[in-house]
Amino acid sequence: MFRSGKWALVAAIGIWILGAQEAKAGIGFQPVSSDELKMTSEPLAPGAPAIILYRQVDRDDNSRTSHEDNYFRIKIFTEEGRKHADIEIPFFKGNENVANVRGRTIRPDGSIVNFEGKVFEKELVKGRGVKYLAKTFTLPDVQVGGIIEYFYTVDLKEQYIFDSHWILSDELFTKKAQFSLKPYSSSYSTFYLRWSWSTLPAGAAPPAQGPDRIVRMEASNIPAFQTEDYMPPPNELKSRVDFIYESNLMEKDQASFWKHFGKERNGQLESFVGKRKAMEQAVAQIVSPSDSQEVKLRKIYDRVQQIRNTSYELEKTEQDHTPGSFGVADRADGETEAFRHGRSGREVDRHLRRIGSHVSPGGGAKRGRSGAQEGPGGVGDVTNRGRGGGGTDQQTGLEQFGNTAGSRI
Repeated sequence: MFRSGKWALVAAIGIWILGAQEAKAGIGFQPVSSDELKMTSEPLAPGAPAIILYRQVDRDDNSRTSHEDNYFRIKIFTEEGRKHADIEIPFFKGNENVANVRGRTIRPDGSIVNFEGKVFEKELVKGRGVKYLAKTFTLPDVQVGGIIEYFYTVDLKEQYIFDSHWILSDELFTKKAQFSLKPYSSSYSTFYLRWSWSTLPAGAAPPAQGPDRIVRMEASNIPAFQTEDYMPPPNELKSRVDFIYESNLMEKDQASFWKHFGKERNGQLESFVGKRKAMEQAVAQIVSPSDSQEVKLRKIYDRVQQIRNTSYELEKTEQDHTPGSFGVADRADGETEAFRHGRSGREVDRHLRRIGSHVSPGGGAKRGRSGAQEGPGGVGDVTNRGRGGGGTDQQTGLEQFGNTAGSRI
């Protein structure tokens, strides 16, 4: 009796593991279409060397095994289009990992060649506390008239939730795309999800949340994005949807929102600076009680400009390497002493980089370009940053914060 029960338990565990792996695999290869194989061009993208026939992005922000599944299906029209067989999937090491990479080539005659090669890893950007890498591979036997397709999973750091983005535009014309996001939900930790959008493709309905709480969106005939010299960061100009997690309930009144936001950020800054009385004494030496708010701000700004930030200097003197110096040139006077209060320049630099550096790769893999990253949630949406598109009656600039650091659950 015990032996049969033991084997039943083993079988049940095995079935559970297989089911979990199948669920984690997410998107799989789509059926081969004879109509797609017959295509020789796309009327809406004349002269295009290749187009994206179908793209799918499904994200699950459950915080334990949070992940995002990405799928691309690309039609090759010309010899130039064959370069899109070289795949590069960027990711932030430490917060993300790319797994479950699968790919295949469909020849013009319908025969299939599966990718069985090696996936390599290369370094794109390396800085203090930041490693931006890429998984790279090349699909085999790509021919003009054929189709390539691949999918992969971006696993996110456990016990963290991240803001995320759907970058709809691509260097190639996209015939059809589907996106979904299952927000973070917990009975003991509450986060609220906002989303905004910018320059959605013609005819595309804004993202909407269904009864199952999953946010979904579909788009068709998305024009290829054209890059130009000296343009702002491309992802900021592309058709996109931004998702932002917040720990506080959303304000419906714009004035109330910014008042709360300012109070919260001020509290964080005060907590970081510390030694409140010393700072007050330093400020008292800079401004006068009779000064207007603007004059006070200008005086404080001018004083801060006199501080040397040695974190960004190529060479440091022996004196600057003194522990706790904070890289200040004139630390003999009292007001500058308050600014340093014992923190090293490295500590301050790390803090500023965390709240100020917003390296946002965007959505999905690119043939030779960016990847994706995201965050946690509840419910709600918000208007965009004034570039077309929309949401509710709220406005926010919070998308500039929090993408690299995430929030611990």
